[in-house]
Amino acid sequence: MIVSFSHINRQVRDLDETIEFYTKYLGFYLLRRYRRAGRGEAAYIGLGDLLFELGVVEDPAQLPRDGMDGRLGLAVTDLDGVLAELRRNGVEVVEEAREMTTAWGRQAAIKDPNGYVIALREWSPPDGPHFAGWQPRHTSVDRIA
Repeated sequence: MIVSFSHINRQVRDLDETIEFYTKYLGFYLLRRYRRAGRGEAAYIGLGDLLFELGVVEDPAQLPRDGMDGRLGLAVTDLDGVLAELRRNGVEVVEEAREMTTAWGRQAAIKDPNGYVIALREWSPPDGPHFAGWQPRHTSVDRIA
């Protein structure tokens, strides 16, 4: 039986810089760092029960060009406060806070040191990952399931 996500693999250009970014600014924790024979250093960083397995790419051209490949979404409380803190720390905000069309709440986006875009979502209750009663509030969206 499948019960949850285990991990997501993320290729990065600099392991130290990536670990620092996610642990210092986004609240992740470093679970372990290791070296594999013939494959170099890697690490697991986590948020809640979900782990990122970070491996270093040999060719930086393999990283996303526009940041949308491998886009990640994180739930936050107090989106405005989170954005203000990230800005104070020099984190690049690539999408300002706006009302979402496919969920109730607001969302903004930042970019990590590797160019990956990270969406920051502040849910408006009762909507959230388990709310079945969502209906669109925008004429540009139709719920079909």
